[in-house]
Amino acid sequence: MAAWEAALAALLALYGASDLLFRWMGVGALAHGPRNKARVALTFDDGPDPETTPGLLEALEELELRATFFLTGRRARRHPELVEAIRQAGHELASHGLFHRPAFLMAPWTEWVHTAYDPGGLPLYRPPHGAHSPLTRVFARTLGKRVALWDLESKDWTRLEDEALADRLLELVQPGSVVLFHDLARTPGLLYRVVPELRAMGFELVPMGELDLRPLSFKEGLIRALQGFDERYDRAHGIRRCRRSADNLFRCAKAPLPADVPGLSKGTVGLELHFDSRRVAAKSPLAIVKALKRDLAGAAERVKADPEIQVVFAVTPLVEGAKELLGFKLFDLPKGRSLVDALSRRFFDWLYRDPRYPPKPSYAVKLIYLAREDFLKKYGGP
Repeated sequence: MAAWEAALAALLALYGASDLLFRWMGVGALAHGPRNKARVALTFDDGPDPETTPGLLEALEELELRATFFLTGRRARRHPELVEAIRQAGHELASHGLFHRPAFLMAPWTEWVHTAYDPGGLPLYRPPHGAHSPLTRVFARTLGKRVALWDLESKDWTRLEDEALADRLLELVQPGSVVLFHDLARTPGLLYRVVPELRAMGFELVPMGELDLRPLSFKEGLIRALQGFDERYDRAHGIRRCRRSADNLFRCAKAPLPADVPGLSKGTVGLELHFDSRRVAAKSPLAIVKALKRDLAGAAERVKADPEIQVVFAVTPLVEGAKELLGFKLFDLPKGRSLVDALSRRFFDWLYRDPRYPPKPSYAVKLIYLAREDFLKKYGGP
C-alpha cells in the first residue's frame, strides 16, 4: 500500500471513529438530564424560517411552553426579526452552526467559522445532523461551547403520520429526555398532540438549559447507542408501556409462556412483563416498588380487556422482590435458557447499575408468574 493510501485510510478511520464515539454514542455531549426527575426539554433545529417559525411560536405560546431553538447562522442573519421574536417570547437560543452541513463535509477552517457562530444565547452548539469530525469537540471547547445533542428524535422529518409520530414519542420519552424537533410546517400540529399528553403523564416541560445537563460517560454513551436496537426489538415484539406515566417502569407484550409451570402449560397465552432497566437504575428501591405496583395495576386493565391472556409472567433476576413484595410465584427455567438470560443480565446489570448501590450477589434468573385469576385478584382493583 502506498504511503498516501495508508494516510487516507488512517484519516477515514479517524473520521469514522470520531463520528461513532461523539455522535452515535454522544460521549462527552449534553444529551439528557437526570433520570430521576420528571422533566423534559423540547428543542427545535434549523430555524428561523419566515414560513414556519411564526406558526411554531404561536403554538408554543398557546401551549404555555418555553423551549430551546438551535438556530442556523445563515438563516438567522437573513431574518434577525425572527431571532428577536424567539428571544422576546422567552425561549432559549443556541447555535446550530453557520451552515447546515455535516462536519465531515467541511474543511477544518470552514468548520471553525461554522462552529464559531453564536446567536447570543446559551453556550451550546448542536452540530447539523449531530455529525462530528475529529476537530468538532476541539473547536467547540476552544470557543467556550458545549456540544448539545438529544436522546429522543421526534422524526418529524419523515413521512410518518402525526398520529404515529406522537404515539412513538409518548412510548419512548423518559425523565430527563431532550426531544429533537425541527422548525417545520407540521411541527405545531405534532406539538398540539404530544404536549397535553406529556403533561398528563406527569412531565414538566422546561427549556434545555433548565435540565441540569451533564456530559455523557462512556457507559451512558453505550446506552444511547443501543436505543435504536431497543426500539426495533420492542416494535417487532409488540412491547409497549404497561401505562403511560413519567414513573412507568414496566413494558408489556402478549407472549406465550416459555415453560410448563404448576397449573399452566408451556405456550399458554400470557402477558410478559419487561423491566425498563434505564428507568429502574435511576430510582430508589422504595420508589421502584411504588411504581411497579402502579404498573401492575395498569397491566391488570390490559388483562381484563383481553380474555385470551391466562397468565402474567416475566423472566428476571429480581426474584426475591417479585415474591415477597409483588406476590409472584417462582419457577426455575431450563438450564440453557437460564444461562443465556444470566449472561445477558450480567451485561445489563453492569450497564445500568446505579453506582450508589452495590452489585447484586447473585445473577440467578427465574420465571415469575401469576395465573390470570390470581393476578386480577391482587392487582385488578374492586
